[in-house]
Amino acid sequence: MAIMPAVFEFDRYAQLFSELGASGHPAELHGHLVGRLSAGARLDHATWLSVAQELIDGRNAPGEAAKVALIQLYDATLSQLSGSGFDVTLLLPDDSAAIDHRTQTLGQWCEGFLGGFGLVERKMALSEEAEGVLRDFAAIGQVQTELEESEANEVDYMEIMEYVRMATLLVFSECQDSATGQDQPPASLH
Repeated sequence: MAIMPAVFEFDRYAQLFSELGASGHPAELHGHLVGRLSAGARLDHATWLSVAQELIDGRNAPGEAAKVALIQLYDATLSQLSGSGFDVTLLLPDDSAAIDHRTQTLGQWCEGFLGGFGLVERKMALSEEAEGVLRDFAAIGQVQTELEESEANEVDYMEIMEYVRMATLLVFSECQDSATGQDQPPASLH
């Protein structure tokens, strides 16, 4: 899939949100999508576009190019989560962005995840580890920004981002097993 890397370019979606006059945030939209998918939901493209438009909350309706970009995001995200490579890309700014902006955006992603995850009814209770992940995501969503550029802050951010990535895979794996009965290898944070 040659288009996958471009699908997760944060600036592409930031531009799209700007063009739509959005009050929402790209990272929050992607977190919401990942939260829903992790909880076991699957959306057809028309439903996803409706959900995305609501979350974008823009003054302008998405045109065809925006709709294609949003569908690509959905398809690529589901493909990554469902794949066996344990790699999921979070829609976040790249390393050239200021640390406080990246930290704030990671918090928005976690808030989106919790919102999307919470909308999906599940039949089975979550494990203690998955419940802990949700509590951690809630704490990350409350992150303070105004961080200075430093190596320590950079290392902290990278560790937290990697934790969020791996924790997402754990929750996805757990909920797919109970939601769909599929046999998938368990993910672990350790």
